[in-house]
Order: sequence, then C-alpha cells, then structure tokens
Amino acid sequence: MNLKELHEKKIKDILDKKQVWNLPLVEKDANIQEVLSILTTRDHVWVVEEKGKRKICGVITESDILRLIAPHRLPKYVFGKRYSVSLHHGTARKACDVMHKQIITCSPEDKVGEALLRMVNAGLRRLPVVENDEIVGEITTHYIIQILLGKR
Repeated sequence: MNLKELHEKKIKDILDKKQVWNLPLVEKDANIQEVLSILTTRDHVWVVEEKGKRKICGVITESDILRLIAPHRLPKYVFGKRYSVSLHHGTARKACDVMHKQIITCSPEDKVGEALLRMVNAGLRRLPVVENDEIVGEITTHYIIQILLGKR
C-alpha cells in the first residue's frame, strides 16, 4: 500500500480485530506494581475507569515511569507540583497517581492521515481508538510502519 492510499483509509479499515483483546489495560485504582508488571512487556498501558469496562481515563508510558524511578536531582525539600508524584517519597501508589489524564484520541471513522497528524502535532507514538467513550483499539507508529511494509 502506498502512503497516499493509507492516509485516505479509515482507522476501522486498518485495525486488527484481534488487537482489542491484547490491549494493555489497567484500572485507575490498580497498584503501581501492577502497572510496572505490564510495562515489563509493553511500552505503555491504557488506564480505564473500572475493571471490566473500557472507558479510558488515562495513559502511562515507559517515559513516565522512567521519571519515577530515576534518582532525584532535586533536594528533598523541593517538592513542587511537577515533582509531587514519586516512588521515592511513596506518593505514586496507584495508576491514577501517575497517568496522563488529557488523552488525544481518534475514532474508527477518522482517516489515518488525520490521526497521524494528531500524533505528530502532539509528539505521540500511539493513539487510542475510541468509540462510544470506550477504547476499541490503538494505532501506533510501529503498526503503521508494518502496514506500509505489507506486514499487516
């Protein structure tokens, strides 16, 4: 498939239906150990409101966790808003403590090109595909590259 063709396709036309069962999901009240466990095999985890539901409310990436596990460069007494979540200080206990709450999404009806522009403009490598407030899949840079190379 050429790039121009891909840009015009709808997200629903390229989504792998099996992927919905393999999404890295965790509920917002899950403990940080569960999040870390998922991140041993995935580079991100989607956070949902409650177990058994797919209403997305956040995302946690490896980069977020890297900031939590790296040694602190700030003195102990500097505890500003940006640095208030910490494994070192025990303030990162649940998924909701470390997740990004403002999520950029796409819909199954969006064109792939539109979704890719959102990813570029926001500096993201993945977008959740959301329908009726529930995550139904995801598109990632790796997935798009596989499609371009004919591996999907």
